[in-house]
Amino acid sequence: MRLRLAVLLTGGVIVLAACSPTEAAQPAPVAESSSATSTSAPSSSSAAPSSSAAPSSATKPATNGPVKPPANSPAPSGSPGWKLTQGNTGLAAHGLNCDALPLYTGPGAPAAGTVISGKRVEQALTLFAGNITIEKSCVRPTRLGETAPLITTNGPCGSNSCQVTGAPVTIRDSNIDGSALPAKTIAGSCAFLGVGTLQRNYISGMGSGICFYNTGSSLSGLAEGNYVRGLRSDGESHNDGATVRDFPLDKNAGRTLTFRNNRIDCSTGNDTGALFIQTYGGDIDNVTVEGNLLEGGGYQLGLESGFDNLYGRNMKSINNRFSGTGWGAAYVSQKGASHKWAVWQDNFLHDAGAPDAKGKPAGTP
Repeated sequence: MRLRLAVLLTGGVIVLAACSPTEAAQPAPVAESSSATSTSAPSSSSAAPSSSAAPSSATKPATNGPVKPPANSPAPSGSPGWKLTQGNTGLAAHGLNCDALPLYTGPGAPAAGTVISGKRVEQALTLFAGNITIEKSCVRPTRLGETAPLITTNGPCGSNSCQVTGAPVTIRDSNIDGSALPAKTIAGSCAFLGVGTLQRNYISGMGSGICFYNTGSSLSGLAEGNYVRGLRSDGESHNDGATVRDFPLDKNAGRTLTFRNNRIDCSTGNDTGALFIQTYGGDIDNVTVEGNLLEGGGYQLGLESGFDNLYGRNMKSINNRFSGTGWGAAYVSQKGASHKWAVWQDNFLHDAGAPDAKGKPAGTP
């Protein structure tokens, strides 16, 4: 079994990795069509010819205009990850695109209570102040420090840790896009780093996607209805479509971390996996992984303890689909923990042609 450490902490900067682009399936073009209805000219008759030509009974062709493809719309509420596409997540689901949005001119560290809506953001964002919402926007920085995240909820960092936001952050119906930056810059970076709620976003062009790391001890986290793809690697980067590196319950036993109905593809050749859960930064518990399509290289779902930390007894994987590529669907590395997944239920390899995309059962790792 090949296990890969995908995180470093260098100079106070949390470093993660990236995944290479895979081409998304494009909708088939809808050809323009025209229809013409005509009647044939009357046939000649044996009757004596008339001195004047009879008016033609032929109708003029009627030509329809171009047939427009149906407008994109958001995936229906509760759609599982295997129903998500580029067209029904992020901006495209609302008929928007990055280039058409007005430029955001506010600060890179917005104040508590800020709502950024319908903007093109060309700088990295630090949402440490909390109580911040980003919606129907495009976060596509044109400059970034190497290995820095595009969006983070972290505050100032010391030699081996960073401060954690104390209030909720929500990012929804948006694009988080690293395509304006070279692969070398973003190969060790996350699109999102910290703790928050991410819903219905389209995340691409980055090193790694959704990184719940430095999550603190009080806030819950949610990733729901997001499509992560087109990630990029460089050199020896280790890449995760999504990852969890700490989620302790010592100060709030009721907090939860949920990955629900996402599509996550990590296909760079330097892949740790689509969703890699590792106790690198602290203990991890109360994590539910449900209704996701996990694709790409490495293991699609990894659960690994180590670094003197453990995962807990309330880890659940329910009704997920796996591509089965790379090293396989899932693995568990206990390293001192005496338990595995508390619930492993209705998990299958992905088969697009089967009812509910259920291929062969994915055995309990």
